[in-house]
Amino acid sequence: MEELKDSNDRLKIDGIPSKRLISKRDIGIEAFELGDGNLLLEATLLDPYHLIRLDIEIEPQTKTIRNARSTYTNYPHASCYLVAEKAKLMIGLKIERGITKMISQRIGGSEGCVHLRELALETINFAATTLIGYDNGFGLMSRDFNLLAETRRFEISKKLLKNTCFIYKGE
Repeated sequence: MEELKDSNDRLKIDGIPSKRLISKRDIGIEAFELGDGNLLLEATLLDPYHLIRLDIEIEPQTKTIRNARSTYTNYPHASCYLVAEKAKLMIGLKIERGITKMISQRIGGSEGCVHLRELALETINFAATTLIGYDNGFGLMSRDFNLLAETRRFEISKKLLKNTCFIYKGE
């Protein structure tokens, strides 16, 4: 292992600048099928200043959020936990085009929390993935759907995923 210094006098090891981890943010989301067939997503955001949990329950047949709640366990300012109630403003929204904007308006901005908004948007994106194929009888996050030929999966998902990435551009 060869140590060198670059023109700014930074240490390099084998040509790679040395680094020091200064922070980390983790977002984790788990999806569960409930006994009544609904989808429950349990999400957490963890960094040095925050531990935020968000639970969202969705009725797959209508793609409607039936329940949403958040809890703030760790937060940097004494009043941060007060915005946890904003999660309830997602109840009644449908997983469809425009939901990202609706969530941002309801729980983001100066009356909300950027971290709760970030967690909610990640969770809703994951919910949409979990629901792909549901309307075609495949169930939640179906292995049978995932085993279909790529062209068939594309045909089934193209309406839901229109303009979400270059694969579905203009579909």
